Amino acid sequence: MDLPSTSSQGGGNEVVRSNTVLKKTKLVQGMKSLLYSLGYDRKGKSLEKGPVIELHKELVDLFIEQIIDGKCDESQSTLLDVCKHADKISLLILERKFYELLSEDKVMESCKTIGLEIAPLDNSDEITRELSSLIISPSENLCGQESGIRSRKRVLKDLGKLLLPKKSLKPSYQHGKDEVPYITIQTLKNHGLGEVWCVQFSPCGRYLAATSGNDVNMSEIRPSRGIVRLTPLVGHIQPVSYITWRDPNDLQLLTCGVEETVKRWKISPTGDVSCLHTYRKENLGTVSCAWARNGKSIFAGLNNGNIVRWNLEGEEVGFWDGRRTTMIADLAITRNGRELITTRDYNTILFFRWETGWERFIYEDGDIVSFSMSEDGCYLLVSLADERINLWDIRPVPPRLVRTFEGHTRKRYVVRACFCGLFIASGSEDSNVHVWCKASGRLVGVFVGHSDTVNCVSWNRAHPRMLASGSDDRTVIRWAVNAHTKSHKGRDVKDWQLCKGFS
Repeated sequence: MDLPSTSSQGGGNEVVRSNTVLKKTKLVQGMKSLLYSLGYDRKGKSLEKGPVIELHKELVDLFIEQIIDGKCDESQSTLLDVCKHADKISLLILERKFYELLSEDKVMESCKTIGLEIAPLDNSDEITRELSSLIISPSENLCGQESGIRSRKRVLKDLGKLLLPKKSLKPSYQHGKDEVPYITIQTLKNHGLGEVWCVQFSPCGRYLAATSGNDVNMSEIRPSRGIVRLTPLVGHIQPVSYITWRDPNDLQLLTCGVEETVKRWKISPTGDVSCLHTYRKENLGTVSCAWARNGKSIFAGLNNGNIVRWNLEGEEVGFWDGRRTTMIADLAITRNGRELITTRDYNTILFFRWETGWERFIYEDGDIVSFSMSEDGCYLLVSLADERINLWDIRPVPPRLVRTFEGHTRKRYVVRACFCGLFIASGSEDSNVHVWCKASGRLVGVFVGHSDTVNCVSWNRAHPRMLASGSDDRTVIRWAVNAHTKSHKGRDVKDWQLCKGFS
């Protein structure tokens, strides 16, 4: 929920009201001067000179305007991905959100803010008790509290103190999480006859699986030898459309044929692969599959809209009929293992608690092409047919739209997007890989290398400098950070280096 806005419409000339009348543009300019005078601008510029991270002034400008406009949720999203003091910042912003809701007698919303947003944060016990006590008699307890724009100005001052000192703006070099993969280090030609519809790194980053028509090509990533091919997974009759690894086990994965079956595979320590089981429903085909969180059962979406659950031995242990999924080949389980995520209609995401039958939804204003869930289970990335990619925070009820990414091309085919640490990557029908900054929505890279539609991308979370993409040109490209370049200029093709791999 957003903070109630105290501004009227009018673009850059809109008027902000507290005890005085002030042009919004003048107020925003004053807020920028406040943070920059405390050293933010100087600190930010020094970081932009570093080798791996760009800290753009536009993020600060966006954040300030969101605070001024009372957009609590959006302002948190802008900063959370680029700041180590996420909980401290959230407490300051959410405390102000609570006060503004309570001052407007929105008691229920105030209670939800405390219980669902403030209480789960670290070191929030004291503030939770303090704010809870205010709800008993709001009119008396809020006496003397600053309100409106003056209170938001105070929030900005307090945030400035958190952002600026010491090391709070120092970029994290751990595992290269702030870097965008943007050079080709290997191009793998598909030995099969099919286009590459799906690529997936294993959870521990050791293996890469890529569809090849009816088969799945398997590769092992070895530091000394690059990618080494393993025995392909052979046995599907129809083209393979979906791959999902058992997390955190690198040695088992599921593959799903188009309106066919689900197969469970195992990789031995020596690199040999074998099919452990084939799961099928009589007279029905599967279109999607997912592991249960405990790894002891699997779910599958069927081509008639039903969902089935099997244990590992193939015994059916659950079946839900009705319109609970579509032919879109995506399925996920929430981090707590309680909800199944699928598409109920072509513009609706369904969260289904199979034990109780309880449902909640995300309603999109366009047809859904694909979706993927973040590693921490907090966010969902939904690709739409109209060339938008929406980022949803799925923790609140109902889920909250955080940001929209645009710039890639999608006219006819299914193209998939994925989370890449601080970035978002997507395939595209223009034969390129597109990468955006997750915090700002800014397009930071268009990676050239394929010669046909890029259907899918996969981030290696164990080796965050690595990204893989699969294309209709029947190749898989492995991208990585150019260690010899001090800044990433993804849009400048001159900065890219095509390193020939093996085929």
